[in-house]
Formats: sequence, structure tokens, C-alpha cells
Amino acid sequence: MFPPKERWPAFQELATRKYPKLGDVSCRSALTIHRGTEHASPIARPVMVLGVDAPGAGHAELHDMMVTQDYFDALPVVVKQHLVCRVVDELIPVTQKHDIEGLVMGSTPT
Repeated sequence: MFPPKERWPAFQELATRKYPKLGDVSCRSALTIHRGTEHASPIARPVMVLGVDAPGAGHAELHDMMVTQDYFDALPVVVKQHLVCRVVDELIPVTQKHDIEGLVMGSTPT
């Protein structure tokens, strides 16, 4: 996940700049969102982060996923059976309960 700095140039050579168009959807890992490319535009990019955790991975206790009661009630039963979250009256900001070493250290390619 965090290659040694001496390998960064090889990854930079493989990078391809993509220019999205209105309506495009891009699926990326959370790490890509955190370490994303520079955004030079004065217009913010809207981003939706959907968390997916493999069954039995044990990460549910590190996150605080929540949904409103109305949203939960509207979900199909098969979805509710797989959803690990709190059902709340009102959504509140989430504080992550874990760190990713490379992100915390602020290492960036030069």
C-alpha cells in the first residue's frame, strides 16, 4: 500500500491524467481519495465515499457508520441483513477511530 520512496518515480511515470466529464463516475479505494491528485480548480469536486468492508474483516468497530431511521426503513430486508451501522434520528459528523501511517506522516512524492 505504501511503496518505498525510491519506487515513487516508477508509479509517477505510469500515471495518466484523466479529465472527467459531467456525470462520470469513478470508483477508487479510500486511499486514492486521501492521496488523490492535486485539484487546481477553484470549483470543488463533489465526492461520495461509500465504505465497503468484507464480511468478517473486523473493521466495523473502527468506523461509525450510521443511517437515519427513514433511510433504514426504506431499505430492502436483504440489504438490512448485511448492514452494520447505527440507526439514528439525525446524522452527525464522524471521527475515524483509526490512522493510516503514511497519511498521518504526510509523505508525498517530490
